[in-house]
This record gives sequence, structure tokens and C-alpha cells, in this order.
Amino acid sequence: MAYETVSDLIKAFREDEQDTIAPHFWSDSQLVRWTNEALTEFAESSMSIYDDESQVTLIPYGVGENRFSLDPCIIDIIDAWIDGQPHCHLCRSIVSFGNGYRGGNGYGNSQGYSGSCTHFHFDGAGQLRLHPKPTTSGAIRLRVVRRLVRELSKSDRIPDLLPQERRHLLSYIAYKAYRVNEGETYNQGSSDEHLKRFEEACQTVRETSILRRGSCARPIRSNW
Repeated sequence: MAYETVSDLIKAFREDEQDTIAPHFWSDSQLVRWTNEALTEFAESSMSIYDDESQVTLIPYGVGENRFSLDPCIIDIIDAWIDGQPHCHLCRSIVSFGNGYRGGNGYGNSQGYSGSCTHFHFDGAGQLRLHPKPTTSGAIRLRVVRRLVRELSKSDRIPDLLPQERRHLLSYIAYKAYRVNEGETYNQGSSDEHLKRFEEACQTVRETSILRRGSCARPIRSNW
């Protein structure tokens, strides 16, 4: 089964856990919420959703503008193109950022420079800085690892994940479902087992994604 939509995933979960007849053990709203949590956990643990085409990866800038807040869905930056030029230098520390160009003696001394942008600094917390300060307007195109760009509803298609990866979401949903500490469905052992399966699947996908990144494969994306 391809699990094209959240509804497909909920239907599969109810069939797996023998919860197809109303009144259900778990409500649709719970299952939708856990699906969104599963997608976030999968993206963060597997680091497998690459993107260099969607709107969140394009950052226009004006003259003298060099500080930007990235979309919260972005986890990490793999590469960047400034005005279409590849191989821009990515700095992940203040020291390397300051020493990376014009013979700068540190981050503070570098802020007065302007000209063609060659370096940027990503702090890992959603902030991007571009240096030297640009003397013309332009745009940065990022290649990123990200989460989903928004939460899904029951009728939404499941984007970004490959068809064979979507089935792993069922393990996370079952982990949450059997962890609800009330009623007859609570089962700590079953919950723990489902979580273990989910974490192992994420690790396998992560290892595969690292190999794919090394081969410069195209990002995995679906249209929203």
C-alpha cells in the first residue's frame, strides 16, 4: 500500500490494530496529530528530506542586507548558491566566518566589508548571515535538510517521503497510541516495541540518505 494521504495511513493503522469499527479506541484527531509528530520525528532523525527547489530555500536580499531568519522547517544547510554561483563558503563557527575572507582578524572586524558575497554563516538555530555585505540586490538559493513545511490534515497527501518510507510512520503512531495511559489500550511493552522499530527504520534511512547525499542525488520532494 502506498499510503498517499493521511487518511490512507489512518485506515491502515486501524486495520493493523483491529480498530475499524466505531466507536474507535483512538479518534481521528489523535491519529492526525500523531501522524504529524511522526513526520517531524522521521525528518529530524533520518535527515533524509533534501530540498533546493521550494520557496523556503530561496532568500532574496537587497543592498547591504546580510541577516536572515530561515523558515522553521529548515534543519541544516548542505550547500548554497549566491546569485547562481556555486561553491560559496559555509562557515559554522564565528571564528572561521571572520577569518574566511579579506584576511579578516575576527568576526567583528569583518562586518565593515562589502562587495561580492562569498561567505555565509549558519548558526544552526535558524539564522543566516551573508558576507561581505552585498552592494547589489540578489538571491541565495540553499540546499537544505528540512522538516515538512506545514502540518497536514486528514485529507492531505503525504509529501517528501518515498512510498516505502511512509509505512514507518505506522510504527510511531502505534507507539503513541499504546502509550495513552488510560483505558484498555494502554500497553507499555507494545509501545516500546513500536518505538524501537521506528527508530531502527529512521537510522536505516539516515544511512541511506548519507550515501545519496554523497552521490549528489536530487532532493526528495513532493508538491504541496
